[in-house]
Order: sequence, then structure tokens, then C-alpha cells
Amino acid sequence: MTFFQTAPDGRDFRLLIRPNCSLSLRGVKVLVMTFASVAALIGAFMLTLGAWPVLPFLGLEIFIVAVVFLILQRRARFYDLVEAKGDDVCLYQRGQHGEKSGKLNRYWTQVRVAAGGHWYPSRLLVGSHGRYMEIGTALTEEDRIKTAKALQRAL
Repeated sequence: MTFFQTAPDGRDFRLLIRPNCSLSLRGVKVLVMTFASVAALIGAFMLTLGAWPVLPFLGLEIFIVAVVFLILQRRARFYDLVEAKGDDVCLYQRGQHGEKSGKLNRYWTQVRVAAGGHWYPSRLLVGSHGRYMEIGTALTEEDRIKTAKALQRAL
């Protein structure tokens, strides 16, 4: 998901890139509780049939579903932010390896789309003087190219 805002003067801008996460934390809780309720009903039925060894596997299934949804919710906090104010371009990034930031001179800043391997997607790089930061890893290939073009026009 990309948010591109420009200032009224058209010179300054702010680009925020976040992974698309349509399910809120409350929605995750409701969904996991629904899965747990269905698993409890299945477990109770299996217990009445005398198939009690099914119960640990049902518990493991619910645990795995809860962990996967929590990992996905954690990923929703990642972002890439590019801000241009005057002659400075500031890059902020929060990802799985922590937070990174950098400051570049607007006139030297370059936007590159580096081709990936035959199956790997391209990479959107922003930087200057041989030091680049990859942004937009959550974007699709088409969105990555559109974002690169919009950044090049804005710089």
C-alpha cells in the first residue's frame, strides 16, 4: 500500500509504503476464537466417539493458526518512508531487521530499479554516492515500477 503526498508548493513530498493488511487485531482475535470454537466442537465430538488422541492435534492446529496470524500482524507494522523537505531527502525504514534511517542531498539522490534474477522481482533502490537503501519490498512488480517513476518525477 503506497501513500504519496505532496506539499502545496509541489516541491516537498512524503511517500509511505506499508504492507497491505486488511485484518485488524480485533479481527484476528475473532477469527482465531472462531477456529478454536470449531476445533472444540470437533474435539468434543471425537471425545464422545472415544477418539481422544485427536485432541492434542486440534490444540496444535489452533496454536499454529494463532502464531501465523500474530506473525502477519507483526509484519503489518513494517514501513518505508521517504520524505523530501527542501534540499534534503530522509529515508526511514522499519523491517524485520530493525529500524534504519538515512539522509541524502536531494540533488544527488538517485532512484534505481535493479533487475532481479529470472524469478526474483526487481529491487527499488534510493541513494547516492554508491550507497543505496532498498525500499518497497512489500510492493508488487507493477507498483514498484510506478513508485520508482513517481519518485524520479518528484526528485
